[in-house]
Order: sequence, then C-alpha cells, then structure tokens
Amino acid sequence: MNKNTIVSVLDKYYLNGIVESVKWSVDNKNITIDFISPFKNLVGKVTSPNFDLENCEIGIYNTSQFSKLIKIMDTTIVLNLNKSERGTPLELTIADNQYDLNYYLSDLNLIETVPVINEPDIYDSEVHVTKEFISKFINAKKALGDIKQFSIKAEYTEGEGMECIIVLGDGAGYANKIKFKTPCEALFGLSELPFPADIMTEVLKANEDASEALIQISNEGLMKLTFKEEEVESIYYLVRLSDN
Repeated sequence: MNKNTIVSVLDKYYLNGIVESVKWSVDNKNITIDFISPFKNLVGKVTSPNFDLENCEIGIYNTSQFSKLIKIMDTTIVLNLNKSERGTPLELTIADNQYDLNYYLSDLNLIETVPVINEPDIYDSEVHVTKEFISKFINAKKALGDIKQFSIKAEYTEGEGMECIIVLGDGAGYANKIKFKTPCEALFGLSELPFPADIMTEVLKANEDASEALIQISNEGLMKLTFKEEEVESIYYLVRLSDN
C-alpha cells in the first residue's frame, strides 16, 4: 500500500505528539482509529478505506517511534501481522524494497478507552474552513508563541452578516492578542468560548490538504471539526477550557 496514506493517518491522530497510544481496528480493509488526549480535552476518530491489512484490533503504544519507522520506508510498503499460536497479534511487520522492519504491538488493555461523545442535536454555529482560515490561524499562533487559548464567538455585523470572531491569546486583559473574522452560519449567535490553541493548531496543520472542512460549535462548550481528503477522513471534538 501507499506509504503516504499511512503517514497521513498517523499524522491526523498523533498531532505532533499530542496522542501517542491508540487502538487500530481494521475490518475489510477499512481502518478506524479512535483516540483521546492525555488531558481528555480532545477526542477524535480517523478512518481510511483501502488499508491493506487483515482484519484485526492492534495496539500502537508509541506512535512517535512507529511514525519514524514508516517514514524511512519507500513509497510502496507491505504490512503484515505476526501472531502467537493462539492468534494474538504480537508484532507488525513492515517491508519495502530496502527494509524489513518489526514493530512490537501493545497489550490492548494498556490503551485508554475512548468515550462516546454526546453531541447536541443542533450546533449553534458552523464555519466552512478554507485554506485561508487555516493559514491565518497557524500564522497567528506562530507569531504569538506559547499561548494557551483562543476564543471564538459569532455575532451579526451590519453589512457583513453573521461572522465568527476568532481571538488568539490568553484571556488576561494585558495579554497580546490577534483577532480575525470569518463568515459563519449561526441563527442566534454564539457566546464567546475559549478552547486550547495548541491542539487547534496541530489539528489544522494535520489537515491542511483537506478538500472539505467544517467547524461546528455548541454554546454548551463543544467544538466539532470534520475534515475529508481522498483517502482519509478525520473528526475531532474539542472541549472548552475552564474559565478559571
């Protein structure tokens, strides 16, 4: 199978080190990976068809190491499982025209269970994400450095219609901030809500090439981000930051 598909799947949940340990579920060459961040402020799912591996549930405990192994391989690679006599997957073998690699799998009991998100029936605001939006957010975060949060709200502006206002920067009045606006859909507006800036940045970086991207926000404090590419789809749920 194509190495780039595996790299894309890994990048979309690993998020530059935010999530390390996950369970892969493969069924009829469709892979599903549910994941949760250590601080439980991010839950997500990555799926991809045409994933050339037999039906299995396997644990990847150290994605950073696994990703390094994949990235030294050639364009086309072959994945296989080595199992115990009882059929338990023990290691994943990775081969191309240069290397034969072995990655030892984790006990699934060591992988944290990912909860089911109780979504609202209707989200209060929607933003159709463009490459310009992604670029603005990433560049603003880079310029501000080690900020912990961004906020988002939706309100009606005369002559412009409904807009989402994104403010990057910590909540204190004296903190440096960058603000930009983007069109959005919101029937009754959206209260200002703070979310983790680092996670949002890594999610946007991992999905810069998405052909479709949508952000949905609930006044209850939940943000859902959905991205679609040719071979990979990803969904993320961000939980609002505490006001404390």
